[in-house]
This record gives sequence, C-alpha cells and structure tokens, in this order.
Amino acid sequence: MYGNLFVYEKNFQLVAFESGSLDSSQCLIILGGLTDGLLSLPYVDNLSSSIQSKSYSLIQPLLRSSYFHYGWHSIDDDVQDLKSLIDYLNDHRKHLESIVLMGHSTGCQDIVHYLRQQNIHPKIHRVILQGPVSNREYASTLESTKDQLNFCYRNRKTNSNEWLPRSLHQTPLTIQRCLSLNERNSIEDLFSSDLTDEELNNIYANIHLPILWIWSKQDHYVPDNIREHVCHFVRSRLANKPNSTFVLLENADHAVSQQQDQISMIEHIIQFIS
Repeated sequence: MYGNLFVYEKNFQLVAFESGSLDSSQCLIILGGLTDGLLSLPYVDNLSSSIQSKSYSLIQPLLRSSYFHYGWHSIDDDVQDLKSLIDYLNDHRKHLESIVLMGHSTGCQDIVHYLRQQNIHPKIHRVILQGPVSNREYASTLESTKDQLNFCYRNRKTNSNEWLPRSLHQTPLTIQRCLSLNERNSIEDLFSSDLTDEELNNIYANIHLPILWIWSKQDHYVPDNIREHVCHFVRSRLANKPNSTFVLLENADHAVSQQQDQISMIEHIIQFIS
C-alpha cells in the first residue's frame, strides 16, 4: 500500500497514513481496536483500493492508545485525538467536503462516544461500525477478569491510575481502564446486549447520522451461548433507526480476515458511501 504519512497532532507527535485518492474532497477515517495500529486490519488494502474508485481516500491514524498503549489511555483520549485529526484535515484541506468515520471493534466505541458529544464536525456525513462488540460481555467469560476486577475494586479509591500487577494482565493496564472496559454503563459499555431501553436511549437518542452496522456472525469475541441473542439485539435494538443499515456477514470473524467476506463487506460499504 502506498500513500502519505503526515503529522496531525504536534504535541503528541501523532501521525496518520493516507492512501487511495489523495487529492480527493472525500475521505474515510478508520479507527482500529485495542492493539491495532497502521495496516493492522486485514481488509484495509482492499478497502483503500475499492473506495479510491469512488474518489475517496482512506486515512488510518495512530492514536495515543494505539498498539499496546491502550492500557493507560481512555476513549476520551481517543475522541480528543480524532477531533485533532478532523481539525487538521479541515484546516489544511480547503477542498474537503465529506468525511466518513469507520470503526473496528473498540474503534466503534470511540466513534459512538464522539457522536454523543456536542458539536460534531458538520463535514462528517456517515458512520460505519464494523465489529461493534461488548468488551464487558466477552471479558465476563474469562477466568482472569474476576481476579482483575477484584484487584481494581480493592484499590480504586487509593489510585485509579495504579497499574494492575503483571500477574493479572501481561500488558500495562491501569485500574481506571480496566474498569472502563468491564463495568456496566461505563463510557465504553455501548453495545452490551443486556442494556435496558432507557440505557440505550441515553446512548443513542441524539445520534442522527446514517450508520452502517456490520456484524460478523462468527465473531470470536461474542460468547457462543449468547451469539444468536446478540445478533438479534444488534439488528433490532441498535440498528433499528430509520437512518441505520444492518449487514450480517454469515461466515466472517471479528476482523473480517477472509477474502470473500471482505469483498462482500466492501460492496456494502461502497453502496453506503456512494
């Protein structure tokens, strides 16, 4: 993949990689999930070349939380970095007319959290959420989560920025981020299938942009015992607004790693942004 690497935030020296139609007035910004960085997602090459045919560029930013830095950053930080990128593009590209936001995994939480803020940028016209799964529901199936949370509850009042012991979490993780990933109604708990109508309304009531929800039937971050329930939940209670579109990829995994699934997904994306 060829393109341009540029600095969009000087204080933290954050960079983004742009490919596709580089001089276009339209761009698609894609945010990955936990541990993701540049070129991490298996479909970005195909996505870049495909949207180029519709005169879009693809922008992959590095955030402060990218790669294994997520453990000491929050999705508030991610939203601040996203705003910095959008402001940079708006200031340096006078011909820019349209921005599409696309999230993968925790990148979906980032985007929904951004959309809940006031004064989202007027050039953002559409949103794509690929793999919008619940961290809390997946982590609840892991034996290690119970020990991690017990440590957090014992120590949260002392210092929420304290690290979890390496014996509990191999990569650096603060108490604050661990709780954000695992507690009900945290700022990241946006897709859990046990959320009430009132809780969902509090999250989504003021989000009015068109959203394409892309759901992988074989997503390995969805517990098997609730897989059908979660699929129905996403279709009927998250993607149920008039401006929402639901796409089910029957054989796809979390990152849509197989070529045929990528082709199907990208066809839907092209139709959505055209």
